Amino acid sequence: MITIGKKLKDKIIETFSNELRILIDNIIIKEKKIFVTLKAENIDQAKELEPLKIECEQKISNFNFFEDINISFTTIKKKFSKVIVVSSCKGGVGKSTLSVNIALSLQKLGKKVGLLDGDIYGPSIPKLLNINTKPDVNDKKKIIPINHKGIEVISIGFLIDEKKPLVWRGPMLQSAIMQLINDVAWNSLDYLVIDFPPGTGDTQLTIMQKIKIDYALIVTTPQEIALADTRKGINMFNTFNIPIAGIVENMSYFVCDNCGTKHFLFGENGGEKLSKEFNIKLLGKIPFHSTISKNCDSGTPELIYNNSDLNKIYLNISKSLIKQ
Repeated sequence: MITIGKKLKDKIIETFSNELRILIDNIIIKEKKIFVTLKAENIDQAKELEPLKIECEQKISNFNFFEDINISFTTIKKKFSKVIVVSSCKGGVGKSTLSVNIALSLQKLGKKVGLLDGDIYGPSIPKLLNINTKPDVNDKKKIIPINHKGIEVISIGFLIDEKKPLVWRGPMLQSAIMQLINDVAWNSLDYLVIDFPPGTGDTQLTIMQKIKIDYALIVTTPQEIALADTRKGINMFNTFNIPIAGIVENMSYFVCDNCGTKHFLFGENGGEKLSKEFNIKLLGKIPFHSTISKNCDSGTPELIYNNSDLNKIYLNISKSLIKQ
């Protein structure tokens, strides 16, 4: 026989769908009465989530135990004024580097910023920021994001052994990414910057379905093979009606130290090509520069801003985002 208390509560939750589990704020069992509180951002969202409330009541009724079932929504305070995802379907084009530098430049412009590493299989943020500590947990069992020079940062890389690969299927992946969002004690922030992994898989779909993304920032190199994959990413956001703030062309050119000539190692004007094709603004071109690779490898990307040219590029991109 099922005993009242945690064991019964756990068995009830096991019957819920993943979508319903994410909404659980609290469950209280008192004798043969049960009180379930579900989370919603506002009253309108609570109305949209009514089918999940019905599911909750049905699953609890199936236990044939409770005489009184009470289910209600509580509205949660929105933690982020704006959510930006930095994305490209192509790997190796510099999404993580751009995400870090956008977070840093937004902070330089006086904004409160959080940075979420959305790449579960290959998290780069811990290395880029040289963060080796594990986050603490507060008394509500929420993960406290690492405060890195005023920026709140969270990554699966803080919680796992960096030398061991993650061999996870879709449901585990979705659960992990939602935990990084819902189970983190974020403070109220002006911007949450999310570093998207490459591709159009479970992680991206989970984030797009569960979080209100204000806009996406697309990053690509000028190379045609990168543009081909980046188009898929743009079409993915269009499918989900997520606005695209603009395109950033990374590794755009290399300036010779001796003659000052620009050399286009990966081709020229790839960003412009995408910009015209999809009618999206080209927000900036970031060159190959030893300062970027050197300081990102050493975990000190903030030192990039000592270079006036790079400082101007990143700040101009961030100013464009603020104007959105």
